[in-house]
Amino acid sequence: MYERKRNVGARYIALASVFSFICLVFIIVLAVVQIKGPQTDYFSDDANVRRVTVSGLRGEIYDRNGVLLVGNSTSYDLIYEYGAMPESFAEVNAELLGILDAMEYNMCEDCIAKDYFALEGVYPNVRYREAVADTESNEYYYLQRVLKRNGLDADTDAQELAEYYIKRCKLSSETYSDGEIIQLMRLWYEMDRVDFGVYASYTVATDVPMELVTYIKEKGIDGATFKTVSKRVYNYPDIASHVLGRVGKITAEVAEYYEELGYPMDAYVGVSGCELAFEDILHGQDGTMVIEYDDDGNIVDKYYETEPISGNDVWLTIDIELQIEAERSLAETAESIDTAGGGAVTVMDPNTGAVLAIASYPTYDLGKFSDIDYYASLLENTDNPLFNRALSGAYAPGSTYKVGAALAALEKGAISDSTSYTCNKVHLHDLTCLDNHGPTNVYKAIQESCNIFFYHVGENMGIDAITKYTAALGLGSSTGIELAEREGNVATSGRDWSETMDAMAAIGQATHSYTPLQLSVYMSSIVNGGVRMNAHILDSTRHFYTDEALTRVEASVAQSIDISGESFDILMDAMGRVVYNNSEVYTYFRDIPDTVDGKRVYFGGKTGTAEVAGQIDNALFTGFALLDGEPQIVVSCIIEEGQHGYYASRVAADVMRKFFARVGS
Repeated sequence: MYERKRNVGARYIALASVFSFICLVFIIVLAVVQIKGPQTDYFSDDANVRRVTVSGLRGEIYDRNGVLLVGNSTSYDLIYEYGAMPESFAEVNAELLGILDAMEYNMCEDCIAKDYFALEGVYPNVRYREAVADTESNEYYYLQRVLKRNGLDADTDAQELAEYYIKRCKLSSETYSDGEIIQLMRLWYEMDRVDFGVYASYTVATDVPMELVTYIKEKGIDGATFKTVSKRVYNYPDIASHVLGRVGKITAEVAEYYEELGYPMDAYVGVSGCELAFEDILHGQDGTMVIEYDDDGNIVDKYYETEPISGNDVWLTIDIELQIEAERSLAETAESIDTAGGGAVTVMDPNTGAVLAIASYPTYDLGKFSDIDYYASLLENTDNPLFNRALSGAYAPGSTYKVGAALAALEKGAISDSTSYTCNKVHLHDLTCLDNHGPTNVYKAIQESCNIFFYHVGENMGIDAITKYTAALGLGSSTGIELAEREGNVATSGRDWSETMDAMAAIGQATHSYTPLQLSVYMSSIVNGGVRMNAHILDSTRHFYTDEALTRVEASVAQSIDISGESFDILMDAMGRVVYNNSEVYTYFRDIPDTVDGKRVYFGGKTGTAEVAGQIDNALFTGFALLDGEPQIVVSCIIEEGQHGYYASRVAADVMRKFFARVGS
């Protein structure tokens, strides 16, 4: 009995050993297929089948009126397909060199896909690229990814990495020249980086000419296929560039995020502006087409193993005609002022928070962005055209802040419409005014921008009591817009704060800094009687093929404060005087019709000239237009080192002129 049990146990052990061996072999084979490349032909059981990746089209971007801003065009990418490649490294290397030779012959080496190859130099004298030393760089991130994928130590040096590929990929110097070795090494490295395998092809080149497509097909390079892809087309390439944004390769900072979402590592994603903010809406999903051949190479069947899915379209609240006018006027105005630098304009519907235009100057051309020389010129430009001043620039509001200070003082009873302070240009020695205004009430203080009046307001109330109102109106608060924005800084009392700083803060200086969009939200909240709407640039999402609205953005209230009817009327009257009673401002508004469709047009606003240490004053204006007493539009403009606030009012007037021309048409 004991002997029989022992034999049975031995058989179990033997069976377990065989089973374990089979599992081990299976794991090794699977690892080779997934990690080591073409040492085993994945399609050996069915050599007459090829799987081709078919791109899901990216959704398109439209303005509020259905004008196409960013669309797609068809182009070809040169793909190396895992399922169609030969079985040996020698054959694969020959194909890869054949592809590179074909690109050289057709003079399209510039089409080679952007890569993050960690090495530079010519074998055997290789070294890591300088960028690898930066642990925050894409090159460093992907190097660590490749090392881990291949079971190499994180501190593997450049020579060791090169020798690894020499050995693994059979890159013998007896077979290949030093130049060919480094070229092949680059391609194998990039295939590792993007997880090249059964479910991931490798994009060798993008946007290739038809001549290359024809040439490679005639050469019969089996592993090389061509993928029809969509390329972004900008119908207004130098307009709204900061708003629309661009797409690009996945970078190290977001690689893990997109990998978790199932994106291939060579995918293009939104990297700025609306392309980034609405990536989850715009992004399409690639599909897989299976192509079956007979023994003579004829196609006998085609079908989708996985259907490609197009992304959905995004309709913005932007009005492209207002956007064009805002950018034109901003550029022309800034260029007409000798000292002026950059600038920004923001345009809103105060009733809904919908952003009608966002302009930043100087700007750039999205259609040229992929050109290396053009991109380099943008980086070298000291005016920083890539910087979105409208959403990321933070500026002292200057005298535009006085409207909010007046509101706080009126609501708290610190002043009334009959309160008067005498202005003789000097207040407590250090604090001055640009003019001798004499006895000044709140109407005159806003119209003529009297500092002395508001010094008294600041000293009597303290800045914290004022910012309670201005922050509620939107200054220093998130606007709600879907794009990346800066929050700015609200001036508050604290350590080393003084009564003098209260006075300075009340005229929009001290430590205040706000974005141009916040300035428009602030003015919108005032003309709305204290109701602050969330700003938004997304109008709706729509089906790619049918234009059916899938979602719509509803107007929403961010915050609401009580403003008495008396205070509201005082401020609206005073801001109207800024436009109609100041000749420097009214000269820009005088030719806008007083009526539209029989309804009366009324303008108001506030100029600002903000001091900046070591620079010429910034010019600011924030204004509004009513139609029969109903708010229609708010426009805010800043021109860096623009000298006088009324210069910025020219831009606002141009945008409003265009707005009412469209309303009346």
